[in-house]
Amino acid sequence: MKKRSDVVGVVLLLLVLLVGPLLVPVSVTGAAVYAVIYALAAIGLSLLMGLAGQVSLGHAAFFAVGAYTQAILVTRYEVNGVLAAVVAVALAMLVGLLVGLPLLRLRGHYLALATLGLGIIVTVVAIETPFLGATSGIFGIQKPDFGGRVYDSPDEYLWLLAPVIVLGIIVARNLVDSRIGRALGAVNDSEVAAETLGVDTYQLRLKVFVLSAGYAGLAGVFFAHWLAVVNPNAANFALSVEFLLIAVLGGLGTVWGAVVGGFAVEFLDEGLRDFIPVIVPGASGEVQLIGFGVILTLVMIFLPGGLHQAFRAAAGPGGRRRGSVPDLSDQEEPVAPREGKITTNQTLQGSPESDEEGEEGALLVREGRPAPGTTLLAVTGLTKRYGGVVAVDSVDFEVAAGEIMALIGPNGAGKTTCFNMISGVTAPSGGSVVLSGQRIDGRKPHVFARHRATRTFQNLQVFGSSTVLGNVMVGRHLRSRVGLLRSMLGFAARTEERAIVADAREVIGLVGLTEDADRPAADLPFGSQRLMEVARALATEPDLLLLDEPMAGLSGAERRELARLLRRLRAGGMGIVLVEHDVEAVLALADRVAVLDDGVLIALGRPDEIRTDPAVLAAYLGVDDDDPAAAAAVQELAESGAAGAEGADGAR
Repeated sequence: MKKRSDVVGVVLLLLVLLVGPLLVPVSVTGAAVYAVIYALAAIGLSLLMGLAGQVSLGHAAFFAVGAYTQAILVTRYEVNGVLAAVVAVALAMLVGLLVGLPLLRLRGHYLALATLGLGIIVTVVAIETPFLGATSGIFGIQKPDFGGRVYDSPDEYLWLLAPVIVLGIIVARNLVDSRIGRALGAVNDSEVAAETLGVDTYQLRLKVFVLSAGYAGLAGVFFAHWLAVVNPNAANFALSVEFLLIAVLGGLGTVWGAVVGGFAVEFLDEGLRDFIPVIVPGASGEVQLIGFGVILTLVMIFLPGGLHQAFRAAAGPGGRRRGSVPDLSDQEEPVAPREGKITTNQTLQGSPESDEEGEEGALLVREGRPAPGTTLLAVTGLTKRYGGVVAVDSVDFEVAAGEIMALIGPNGAGKTTCFNMISGVTAPSGGSVVLSGQRIDGRKPHVFARHRATRTFQNLQVFGSSTVLGNVMVGRHLRSRVGLLRSMLGFAARTEERAIVADAREVIGLVGLTEDADRPAADLPFGSQRLMEVARALATEPDLLLLDEPMAGLSGAERRELARLLRRLRAGGMGIVLVEHDVEAVLALADRVAVLDDGVLIALGRPDEIRTDPAVLAAYLGVDDDDPAAAAAVQELAESGAAGAEGADGAR
């Protein structure tokens, strides 16, 4: 746990849980016990929904698995309570894994309905199984006994829960501020962009789903001991909804929001039970739920970000956005040299210190990168059909290390569709894509990224919940190694986090966004967001870089700087494929140019050849080949273009 404010929060929470019971009535302490137990389950659900973006309507199923397992082990087999709790949480996580493997391939409301079905299944199984006590459940569960002390009063039980909830908060906060949490936040903002940076979204979501099941199972363990009985109500839909309300009311994706939401929902529920009969004489039963629903509806309308949003608004602009840099100031020793460190000003072995235009030397040189001229990408017969429409028709080309290849053509020619098929965003209908000697067509974008290739997008894919630095740090996902377990422990991740921050800032400097590094990415102007996407892609240290209209929205000076950057990257041995509508800029920059028209490759060659190709000129002018006058005009343009190209060559 890296934020100093978290330390303050933990201290305040401990004061409330340890000192509060001595100052308030027993009824309040009893409500606080339920609040802490439910908050523990809601922490996992908040991570699942707020970070992984997955809605669960059956989270009480894992709660019930933990509760029933604990009850059976301690009452029927007299297993030690701590050992039983370990088994109960492990079983809840195992159920989460088995359920998550198929269900997390679903999206949106399909997943929500599937998890709802899971809760129903667990409830029915509990009712119909005599071993689980059927409708009566399992009762006679003893209160926890440690060191000869029985924790059987609300005060003592709250004291027992205090270290557990604090540990749960620390683990979750470490995860949120880690490489894994950053990747999950990116997935929630733009799944396709995160995938092209190497994030395996399915695997990460599955891990968080299993972790959230573990949180729910642990909450079920304490619920079983506190209530002394477990029955099918522990898995019912109403309890799943209560967990959901706690997470949403507190603020999805925020650990402290789940804790505050747990207390808010529980005390609101208790308060309304007393208040509603005062304003509605004779009201009884569950009438207080009407007021509960009204209050929650108002909160969702005016505070869609939950209570966390209200806190951030009160804290002002100093509040940290998700994905910004954790506080690592307590460890300021230099970062040791590491394999894969970004190198921003090196020269290829055997290359001149600068290119023919007097620019600085090569950038992002990587040891082990294929030698210039080595084929990085081979596209053969690439085809995409949408019903009867052929968007891309049997396209063939290759891209070598140390070259810039441009892919141009009129609007709707199929350029972005080609990019999507190459990068795995769209599955091709036919043909093959071979990257670094491996066939990857039809594979997911994270596979494309793991072969040291990445891309930017024509329509910006910004991780809006993060800062510029946070966006670029996601680009270091594949170049870092700390996994889920080490992320939760926190300490092992600190050295790597400092390295990621340093590397990300270096790349941000390459595109001229140093002063904007800590700004929210969503607040940048359009052109700066374009440059940020380029920096984010470069942070992956790719051998092959696909840029989809990177100059759109840039000023003239920014275009020149980007062109200069691309030349230096080429000098560093990187292969670059560029889709751009500014044809003159492309012809001045590219080594080779491929031209698409109506999904067909009509020309492939050097810029001077493309400049004078009649088929290319006809495609851009939109003329009919059967029109003699138009053909004559195209020929005249070709001749003038040839003369202009010769003059430009002579000037160089």
